[in-house]
Amino acid sequence: MYVNQRRRTSTIATTITGIIVAGCVISAPNASAHVGVELNGGTPTAGKSSTIYLRPGHGCDGDATNSFAVTLPEGATGKPQQKAGWSLKTSSDGRTFTWSSGSLPDDQWDTFGIRVTWPKLADGINSKVFALPAVQTCDAELTVTAKGSSATVIGRLPQYAGQMVSLKVDQIPLTVREHVVAADGTFTIPTTAAKVPSTSEVTAWIDGRMVGNSRAGVEAWMDTASGAAMPAPTVTVVRG
Repeated sequence: MYVNQRRRTSTIATTITGIIVAGCVISAPNASAHVGVELNGGTPTAGKSSTIYLRPGHGCDGDATNSFAVTLPEGATGKPQQKAGWSLKTSSDGRTFTWSSGSLPDDQWDTFGIRVTWPKLADGINSKVFALPAVQTCDAELTVTAKGSSATVIGRLPQYAGQMVSLKVDQIPLTVREHVVAADGTFTIPTTAAKVPSTSEVTAWIDGRMVGNSRAGVEAWMDTASGAAMPAPTVTVVRG
């Protein structure tokens, strides 16, 4: 897991076992479950289409989610839901969908929908659990540029335009006063290279909550057919 109030590039496998009961999904309780799968009353049926919604449970230790990708199982194809404010890319095989260039704050939730045509099941199999590998990315909101003994911290926090932000370097305040986020969501703070070493982590804070970071964060819930303990989110498909 992430260290409290620290964001790192990390890979996390999470178990979410979908169980079909009365046409809905019930997820097995799991404290580390971060991606939900919703069926909204539809039962995934082999050889037919149904709509599923994936729901990331949080951002990256306080930061907003900026990209979310999911891959359908082999033999399945789908049509992804277009989301306002997000770019959408579909792989050439029609199985991997990536929503990017958006912003889902850590303290909010949203779903990413796909209309899926499920693979047919082999003779004698009445149901099968399919994994849905997913990758969630939180971009670095802060950029540090250094030239000689001088340095500049540039921030991009469009969802916090007009608010006051404070900066810390490895949890130590960078300046004694707060800075306003401009109407376009940016702010620029001149400083010295000595205050922001290349190995340091710069974070942005509003009202005691971290809202930006100089490092990208990644969480991945991957297919673990090789025997790893915690697989990707799953959906159970039944025979028609």
